[in-house]
Amino acid sequence: MERRSMVPETERGFSLKRMFSAVLCLCMVFSIWVPLSRVSAESLHPPVVEPCKESPTGKKTTWKCVYFGTYPSCEVVDSSWKAVDEYALREGDTIRDDSLYTRLSEADWKNGAAVLDGVTYVRVGLDRAPREKSAREQHYSWDFARPWHYFAFSPIRWRVMDIRDGKALLLADRMPDCVPFNAADEEVCWEDCTLRSWLNGCGSEANRQGIDFTGAGFIDRAFTAEEREAIVPVLCANRENRDYGTDSGADTEDRLFILSNGEVFEDENAGRFGFDPGRDHDDPAKRFTSTLYAKCMGAWWSPVEMYAGNSFWFMRTSGYTARSVTYVCDFGYIYSKGTLVTCSDAAVLPAMWVDLDKAKLTDAGETSSAEIIHTSPTGKSPETLDIGDPVVVPDSDMPGGAYTVWNAVAFGHYPQTEIVEELPPESSPDGRAADPELFDELIEAAVSGREDVTKDGIRYCRLNGRWFRSDPIVWRVLEVKDGTALLMADRCLDSVPFHREYKDVFWEDSDMRAWLNGTKDVSSYGTPFIDLAFTDNERSAIAVSAVNNAGNWYFGTACGSGTHDRVYIPSEEEVFWSEKAEKYGFRPSDAIPDFGRRLSPTPYAVARGAWVSSDNETAGIGFWLLRTNGYTRDNTVYVGEKGYLYNRGIPVTCSDAGIVPVIRIRLDAAQYRRVPDITSRQ
Repeated sequence: MERRSMVPETERGFSLKRMFSAVLCLCMVFSIWVPLSRVSAESLHPPVVEPCKESPTGKKTTWKCVYFGTYPSCEVVDSSWKAVDEYALREGDTIRDDSLYTRLSEADWKNGAAVLDGVTYVRVGLDRAPREKSAREQHYSWDFARPWHYFAFSPIRWRVMDIRDGKALLLADRMPDCVPFNAADEEVCWEDCTLRSWLNGCGSEANRQGIDFTGAGFIDRAFTAEEREAIVPVLCANRENRDYGTDSGADTEDRLFILSNGEVFEDENAGRFGFDPGRDHDDPAKRFTSTLYAKCMGAWWSPVEMYAGNSFWFMRTSGYTARSVTYVCDFGYIYSKGTLVTCSDAAVLPAMWVDLDKAKLTDAGETSSAEIIHTSPTGKSPETLDIGDPVVVPDSDMPGGAYTVWNAVAFGHYPQTEIVEELPPESSPDGRAADPELFDELIEAAVSGREDVTKDGIRYCRLNGRWFRSDPIVWRVLEVKDGTALLMADRCLDSVPFHREYKDVFWEDSDMRAWLNGTKDVSSYGTPFIDLAFTDNERSAIAVSAVNNAGNWYFGTACGSGTHDRVYIPSEEEVFWSEKAEKYGFRPSDAIPDFGRRLSPTPYAVARGAWVSSDNETAGIGFWLLRTNGYTRDNTVYVGEKGYLYNRGIPVTCSDAGIVPVIRIRLDAAQYRRVPDITSRQ
């Protein structure tokens, strides 16, 4: 998920100055977007909370909104533009006008800004594009043949969160930009991170990276000198992370800031601001969307139908370590463990206090948390889906007194069955297919140096002199939710180490994660799993999931930050000790040999190194890795051939464990095929 910063770290402050110096002195004509009228202090009101049965919290919040300041937000596009999924766009995000687009391409640009008909525009060049040119789902899709993208300045809409002593606390109604919490991976708190410096236009002495944002911060770009005078410096309390005891640094005095854990869910202020003052619900009041400009700067958006288009946003409280920071995800849930401070696709949700006697606020109506609640998917409805959650069936003859039935689907293809000339007498096929004619053709292909052959639409690949057929991947359906299905492979599909080097490593930094998702070259592992297993259309139906990496249940070992992945492997929490594991059809205990956790490697996985049991009781079953660290961080938890969990773990360099991928697919886009149900009953 890594992207470039808005500009190279060493030049960022100076580049921002050069780009925006002209913008700051230009005037924006507001009336082309909305009719604006001044609001009086008396017409403002704090958030109003009332019952709402459709909300997970049982409540609905309504906020009074105002316009104050301007910022690039909507993009001027031509008829061929398609950089963002339609479901992620909101009204007014684009100005689709071929003529205006042509005029902007021919305009007189000075320091990245231009004025046409009294409207200020900025242009964004390919230097802001990600290093990798392949499209990433739920991220702005850059057309590298298009040198510039044009954005119009428009009024910033704010929610009125509180009113005290002639001052109002304003929170942006949408995330206007996307900037990492810090420009480098290091231990850093709010007080000395680059995001705080950027928001407030601070000098180089204010952040650990020594980047100078003087005159080039958000506050400079979004507000005129008169508007900046109305923004009140306030004391921001930066308390430790209550869950992990991590220090969040000293209290600060800021004009622009982002919210803290306390303000979002821990303190009474959370209720005052209209948030649910707790963490046990997905809170619609905490769900926000990002502007199109923020998406262009890197903001991720959710593909899940219930939360389609929502982004996730930073809080200023440190996460489980000083290298991480907490955030709120697309469905309004708190991730107090956090993500890395360098995370480049979380959006920024600024807040500030303004003096109502000085601030010239204009009316922006009201907004409600109910507006972001989608009560039913926009694609297939639950009533018409042919798949559902696992079903646990009581059976006194089974360990634990029950077995599980999973619906199953076929989606994607992967090398599995070995093609042989003939089977030895009295042997079972055991994942081998005898086809003398095909075998001879494959041998001829090998002689000519070919590693892959496609025949009658079926792909065959060669490994160590043996040929394997790509067969449909069969997945267990672990959960159907909000128009998506969470799938886990029913077999160990491959065998690669969790990491190539024996060292402390979390899932977020592991070679296996990179190989599964194709995010960096792990050449010794071969073709990335996501590229080998899925077509372009199939990949587009795989959602980017917010992956929680809970600590080791028994040893308490930390397991790193949350990640955003299209493909991952299960965790200890998901197959063993939690309600989530039980929901997915596994026994939440290690005191019984859960047959649902007994998985067999495919012949291809065995050829890649996967171990297989030869014991009569567990013949053909392997062991498979989880993404949870073991008793130390250079080990990873695994599931043994009998279905027991080994939470002490095995070294991360273990090369004969099976790999069991997990994906979440969007049911309105995925062309899956129902196959017979899978049961753990033996």
